[in-house]
Order: sequence, then C-alpha cells, then structure tokens
Amino acid sequence: MLKNIPGTVLEWNDALSQNAFAVLSPVLSVTKGLTLSQLKELTGLEGSTIQNWVKRGWVERPSGKRYGEQQIVRIILINMLRSSMQLEKIIALMRYINGEVDDRSDDIIPDRRLFSVICSVISQVDKKQTVDKAIIKEIIENELTDYVGPNEDSKQKLESAVFCMVLGFFSAEIKKEAEAEFSKLFE
Repeated sequence: MLKNIPGTVLEWNDALSQNAFAVLSPVLSVTKGLTLSQLKELTGLEGSTIQNWVKRGWVERPSGKRYGEQQIVRIILINMLRSSMQLEKIIALMRYINGEVDDRSDDIIPDRRLFSVICSVISQVDKKQTVDKAIIKEIIENELTDYVGPNEDSKQKLESAVFCMVLGFFSAEIKKEAEAEFSKLFE
C-alpha cells in the first residue's frame, strides 16, 4: 500500500491519484518556489545531493534561491527512481522523454504531467496488488489514451519510459520489503 507520494516524504492519499503534485501547487503559487531547506524537507534528500544534481545539469538552476515547479518535479522524479536505477540511467530516461533539462521545446510531455501519470499508474497498480507487466502496460495505455505528442513516435516513447519508471518504483518497494523480511530473520 502506498504510504508516501512517490519521491517525497508527504503522506499519500487516494485523492492525489490523478494529480499528485496538487498538494504542492497552492504553496508554490504563494511562495514562488521552495528554498533548498524546504526541498530537503519535502524529499528527504540532502541539500548537497540536490545541489550536485543542479551542478551536473540534471536539474535547472533555481531562480534566486527558490526552486520552482519545474525543478521540484524533476528532483522528485529523480528521487523516486534512485533506489532502483543508477542516476545516469535515470537522467538518460528523462532525456529520452524530454531532451535537455533547460529546453522545453524538445519535451514530449511536461514533467508535471509525467509525474501525475506515473503516480496514477502506481496507485492503480498498487490497488491491484500485482506487478504484472501486462496489467501495468494496459494501465499506462489507458492513462495516456488522450495523450497526443509532438511527434509520431511520442506516445510509444512515453509509454515505454513510463513503464520503465513504474517498474523501477516497484522494484525499489519490493527491495525494501525484502530487506525488512531479512531483518526479521535476525531479530
């Protein structure tokens, strides 16, 4: 059962299944972004980790000392997958979908919508209590029924990337469960 919004320490609830980022939108509209310390609280990441991702060009530089929606979503997406994938592979996957981090013209889907799609798929898979690949692919196809991308192959690329990300998320969750079971053996 989902406990947190993927990539964050915020508590999950089913109302967020169609728009997991909605919980942050009111805060961002008032504050015009999050500071590094607020972002640390949101994600559970160290500030140096976030700054390293910015330095490497994986996340856009903050405006002033505030991280906006685009940077926050990107950080959450990377954080969501880093337990199961190498960082370089996560970035390659993000580039596969949306090209360069600071160029919106090569994006096939905004990061915010990507995050919402992933969270919706994760929520649906979690409710079915199975990690069956065929079921996951069907859920992704249903989730992206109305998606029209900028290129002929955009939808196929997006479906493949979301599938990889969802599998990555669940593999990390299964790994946590295995480690918890292992610990019980030696209590």
